[in-house]
Amino acid sequence: MARKMLVIDDDQTVLSSCRRIFESEGFDVVITPNPEEGLSLVLDTYFDVILTDWMMPELDGMDVVKRLDVTSPGSAVVMISGYPSIGRATEAMKRGAMDYVAKPFTPDEIIKTVEEAIKRKESEEISIVERFGRLAKAGQISFPTIDDKIIKSLSDAIDEKRHTEAKSSLDGLSEPERLHEIVLAVIEQYNRDTSSLIGMLQAVHSYAGYLSYETIGLIARELGLSEHEIFGTASFYKQFKFEKPGKHHIRICSGTACFVAGGSVLLETAQARLNIGPGQTTEDGIFSIERVACLGCCALAPAVTIDDEVYGKMNPAKLLRNIDKIYREEPKL
Repeated sequence: MARKMLVIDDDQTVLSSCRRIFESEGFDVVITPNPEEGLSLVLDTYFDVILTDWMMPELDGMDVVKRLDVTSPGSAVVMISGYPSIGRATEAMKRGAMDYVAKPFTPDEIIKTVEEAIKRKESEEISIVERFGRLAKAGQISFPTIDDKIIKSLSDAIDEKRHTEAKSSLDGLSEPERLHEIVLAVIEQYNRDTSSLIGMLQAVHSYAGYLSYETIGLIARELGLSEHEIFGTASFYKQFKFEKPGKHHIRICSGTACFVAGGSVLLETAQARLNIGPGQTTEDGIFSIERVACLGCCALAPAVTIDDEVYGKMNPAKLLRNIDKIYREEPKL
């Protein structure tokens, strides 16, 4: 798959030169003299690298870099300028550029700059992913939602109440019994206010990982609503799942960068191996698959996560090896 490049420069000579140089290097090159058009293009297409001029009549190059850092964070951005200086280069880096090249440039100079920028961007994202993984595994970071906090406080309150009544703690109950207690506690937390239905569903979903039909039925009875009404409300939001997730959850990115790099093939591979589709769980409860819009690491496309681990530059053979490895390590029943 050819890497994609966007060149934004009001100098037609630069545009034609970049197109000629990088098409010979195997890039799929898109050029535009209009910075606003360039910023619009990145909303629909993922570019591995973006070259942008420093000084343009419509929009300053620094502003372009700043906006690209938000709209196309996975792209390696390189600044081009006919007025080079250390100060400008430093400022460009601060705003999100990976590298800087001065006009006039030779083909070798700009090719080397672009390749180094791509490597630096990939290295930066890999470093972030690896650091996140280490911290998450060590339990040093977590991102609790409001619902997680509610569930934790409710669980503690339930345990305290059951201890006072000389009853076993939540841990001593079966899974259905624990869920029943939590659902009732959540409903009371929201004062049985039906206008807070979404909050209740989020809290229960946060605890169980999904909304079972039994859970929906219990909430309906307690709130005096129909099951159809609750299911209709929940099914409107993609965040809610209605099937119990697997012990190991595979998320496959279907964003532009991952899709063009083979993300759809990865999804087909996982589905064929596990005999399930997105949103489903294997009969043995070991795996579930989810298709997501973006995993936030475009330079590592195609990207996949298995549980809390991020895998970049994934391919079908590697994905199958990881799935089979997990199966081998699962305790035999």
